[in-house]
Amino acid sequence: MNMKPPAILILSLIGTTLADDLKAIAFMPHYREHPSGKLTGTRTNQDFIGVVNAIDIPGIPPSPVYDKTQYNLFKPTPNHLLRGLSPDRPDATESPITVDAGRYQIEASLFDYRRDQGLETSTYGQINMKAGLTHNIDLQAVIDVRSETAGDWTSFGDLTVRLKYNLRGNDSGDSALAIMPYVTAPTHSDEWQGGIIVPWASTLTDDISLGLQGQLDFVNDGTGSETEFLFTAVIGYTIIGNLGGYTEYIGVIAEDRYESYYSGGFTYEINENFVLDAGVQVGLNSDSEDFGCFTGFTQRF
Repeated sequence: MNMKPPAILILSLIGTTLADDLKAIAFMPHYREHPSGKLTGTRTNQDFIGVVNAIDIPGIPPSPVYDKTQYNLFKPTPNHLLRGLSPDRPDATESPITVDAGRYQIEASLFDYRRDQGLETSTYGQINMKAGLTHNIDLQAVIDVRSETAGDWTSFGDLTVRLKYNLRGNDSGDSALAIMPYVTAPTHSDEWQGGIIVPWASTLTDDISLGLQGQLDFVNDGTGSETEFLFTAVIGYTIIGNLGGYTEYIGVIAEDRYESYYSGGFTYEINENFVLDAGVQVGLNSDSEDFGCFTGFTQRF
């Protein structure tokens, strides 16, 4: 009988053990910062999985489960492959990360208060309903449920439909980029509006991320149409534990004015699918709204 030398037996045992360990680690829940402009967790270490497949370790054949492009609206992404929750709220800078294919997300403002030269507006229940269509595309529908301005109540305002297409960085890497066209249907007012949003984000350190955004809007305020350009810059950071914060600058360039704002607030992650938030927005010049405050939540299904 041909017996293996002890050294070969030991190496074979180590190789088998290592292969089993790598299989387990590849599916182990893992939290890290995602380049969304806000700090968030991610439940799959995609970088490590890519390394495991590239090494081509015997006994670990590449698996189609790593190819998330196979999932769609009717074939949901499994739980262990979900990317970290990355809401567009509460800051004005949108996240370039899309909702996973076949998954749904609700981002709702419980209360939003604005004051401009003594005119006060309160909005209750602005809701952004999202659906992941493919690995890198989600569809969004945004509507105000109820708002009040100077004692005049409005139920169900204009409907805004947005399509977010992630160009890079959806699941791995230190930066992410997306493009998001949108159109606002006159379900309450009389004019169509629309535009295009381009958000970008990058990881700076383990606890700090940067988000930038450019946005071209074609708006109509009832007195005429005009083109506006909005740009933002936001720093997201971890404060302690699941509590995070952000600091943001917002600028709006219009034909006859320039609006300048500071915004800041907090997020608190209850779990990987539910986040609470609150923030304020303060006008920095005479063309800007004076003050705003808001609070809401994000829930993924």
